[in-house]
Amino acid sequence: MENERAQAHSDSRERILDQAKVLFALHGYRGLSMREIAEAVGISKAGIYYHFRDKEDLFTAIVHRYLDDLARLIDTAQQAHAAVRTQVEEIVGAILRQPAGDRALVRLAGQEMAHLSEGARSRFEAAYEEQFIGRLRDVIAAGMARGELRALNPETAAWALLGMMYPYFTPAGEEGYPPEAVIADLLRIYFDGLSAAGRPHAP
Repeated sequence: MENERAQAHSDSRERILDQAKVLFALHGYRGLSMREIAEAVGISKAGIYYHFRDKEDLFTAIVHRYLDDLARLIDTAQQAHAAVRTQVEEIVGAILRQPAGDRALVRLAGQEMAHLSEGARSRFEAAYEEQFIGRLRDVIAAGMARGELRALNPETAAWALLGMMYPYFTPAGEEGYPPEAVIADLLRIYFDGLSAAGRPHAP
């Protein structure tokens, strides 16, 4: 019986997170009330507050859950492939093939964190570094250390890759995925550049 109650509690919490994620992506943090979330989930406001202290607690739980997913995605790519380029290709492809509502969380978090408390922002920044951009930087740094990639600043290289992906962290209301050809071109540009091999550079 105790296990059943615990499972029901977990299922209810996950249902709230899933539905609120969609609503936040569509309406933003400030444009959404706990009442609207409760109505969308089909439970009372008290039911929402049973799981989450307030709207900030709910929003940050959604963002941190997504960062956990990104960390697992990066770790899986590292375990599955020896070559760093293949790892990065796997990471970028997996992120850009996610549903639009998931990809939107990266953009949404950056836009809405300014409206949260200082403590929530600090925790997000630490988690973003540990779970996502820091892991991505470490993958790239390993490739540089092994001579697979040019020896540049891995921090700059990681943020450059994130910047190339950013337009595809789909804004609210848009659906679909970047075409596979777009993902392939993005990765070729990142690793190989645009300069045509053997052609003289313009002065």
